[in-house]
Amino acid sequence: MNHVAAKPTARKGILRALLLACSVAASPLLAASGVTETGIAGRNAMPGQQGAQHVKIHITIGTTRMTATLEDNPTARDFAALLPLTLMLRDFSEAEKVSSALSRPLSTAGAPANAAGAVGDIAYYAPWRNIAFYRGPGPNAAGVIRIARITAGIEALEQPGQVQVTITRAD
Repeated sequence: MNHVAAKPTARKGILRALLLACSVAASPLLAASGVTETGIAGRNAMPGQQGAQHVKIHITIGTTRMTATLEDNPTARDFAALLPLTLMLRDFSEAEKVSSALSRPLSTAGAPANAAGAVGDIAYYAPWRNIAFYRGPGPNAAGVIRIARITAGIEALEQPGQVQVTITRAD
């Protein structure tokens, strides 16, 4: 059987038309799934874009108030559902102050396998069900999930020993 090959320019035109048809057909499916041209909706989103959350919280230690912004992840949203919350924090190494176990575990859906806390991070440590406030860099560990970032007042964490904190939504 003798096949006639299409000319290269005709093939390019057919391929372009096929790619265009596929991208037009896929656009509604991608939008419905939360995938955008830049990745998952909300990741790296600018303020005001769909998917971005900027929930502010206040953390009060004595007469000092810290301000933090919650992350946009399932663990942070689960934590926000517990607020207002009062916890005792104790020193745990030079890097962090940690709470006792929360009354219930928080969601770990979509969490990284491991992470390290950075100065100013507030994290949930899933194995112990507690909250860690980082005043120094923490080690890379399995179960560390960042839930907030301190934006003001971090110096309140420098108090030695146990401190009582009250965490509330700022809105």
